[in-house]
Amino acid sequence: FTRCITSQLIKWFSNFREFYYIQMEKFARNALMEGVVDVRDLTVDRESELFRALNIHYNKANNYQVRRNSEL
Repeated sequence: FTRCITSQLIKWFSNFREFYYIQMEKFARNALMEGVVDVRDLTVDRESELFRALNIHYNKANNYQVRRNSEL
């Protein structure tokens, strides 16, 4: 990689990580407000807000299809 490409990759990954963790924190805060106390009670499926937010952000063109029966 050239220096320019490397810096672009670092910036992209940093933005990716920041958005991902912001969404995870929002999901966790909402779960706490809803009274969830055990992590085993948390589920993420295709209908959840977390899945929708991450899919819209990272898969805008719908290039990647998530299997219906896959566990997230």
